[in-house]
This record gives sequence, structure tokens and C-alpha cells, in this order.
Amino acid sequence: MKLIGSLTSPFVRKIRVQLLEKEIPFQFVPENVWEEGTKIMDHNPLGKVPCLILDSGQSVFDSTVISGTLEYMMPTNPLLPTDPHKRALVRTMESLGSGMNDAAVAILLEHKFHEGEAVSKDWLNRQYSKIHHSLEWLDIRLKTTPGAFLLEQLSLADISVGCALMYLDFRRPEIQWRKDLPALAEYADRLAARPSFEGTRPPV
Repeated sequence: MKLIGSLTSPFVRKIRVQLLEKEIPFQFVPENVWEEGTKIMDHNPLGKVPCLILDSGQSVFDSTVISGTLEYMMPTNPLLPTDPHKRALVRTMESLGSGMNDAAVAILLEHKFHEGEAVSKDWLNRQYSKIHHSLEWLDIRLKTTPGAFLLEQLSLADISVGCALMYLDFRRPEIQWRKDLPALAEYADRLAARPSFEGTRPPV
């Protein structure tokens, strides 16, 4: 199978980490969707990455849909619990990580397409608020959950949240969350040391 995506996208990184953790062979196809000559719409009419091309040629897009598809198709090294309540919790925390990424990317794009007075402070404040509330929620979750992960073992929740935390370090250094939430920072560092995260670091 092929994964079309950007080396800097946290959504793409989530799927790359998942594929590596599950030891699923894949070909990574770099694509910059902002370039005039991008071919992404040949596979995803929304013009977004990640986009997974199955061996059958079928396109699967949206990182949450892709992550679920990979779990259903490749049950080895599972990253979703079988218990329905725990599965729902993991998928909820996976969505939390995606929501943090959405907010961080929204901040990036606001600065990309507007300058000076045209930048909406209300819009930015709303995105920063989403991120700060999510960070506080995750910090409480870690402090009240035994073990090294958000649940009993590594799951899609950790992969999604880990990619989100590392994306904040990469793109939003002004959010100095590490000094205020040391437990969360230690958690992120533990994930970053895993080969799957180490091997998918965005280029500087």
C-alpha cells in the first residue's frame, strides 16, 4: 500500500507511526498539497492528506478513517482495545489529538493568509483556548491513569496525542506547555523515544 502525505503534517505522521508500530510495509509518497501542480485530487477530491492507497487501488482518506481501517484490516499488534467502552475512550482521545492538530494548523494558516490587522485575534484566541483546555485535560488523564500510557497499553490515543504534542513543539513554540505540565512533557518524551516516533520526525 501507499501513503500519500507531507513530512510535516501531524495527521500524516499519525498514520506513519501507526503503520510502523503495526509493522505494516508501505510506500511513502511525499505530496505538497499547496503546490500548483499537486496531484492529490486524483486520489482525494478534498485535496487533503493523508491519503492511503490500498493494494486494490482504493483510496482511503481522513486520518481517523485510515487509522480505523488499518486496525480492522490488520489486527496484528492491535492499537484499539476489544472492550467497546475502552475502544470508545481510545477513539475519543484520538479525536482529541486530531482536534489539537486542527487548532494548531488553523493558527498556522491564519498567519499564512493574513497579515497585520487582518489577522483575527478572536479566531486565534479560540484556537489557543482549544489547545490549552486539551492540554489540561490530558494532564489530568495522565495523573489519574496508572502506567505509561493514556490507557493500559499503547493505543491510537497515544499515537494521535503524541503527534499533536510534538506538532506543538514543532510549529507552536509560543505555547510553552512543557514548563507548566511536566508530567505531560515526560509522557511526550517517552513516546518520542520510540523508534516509530523517532523515525517520523519532521525535517527541520
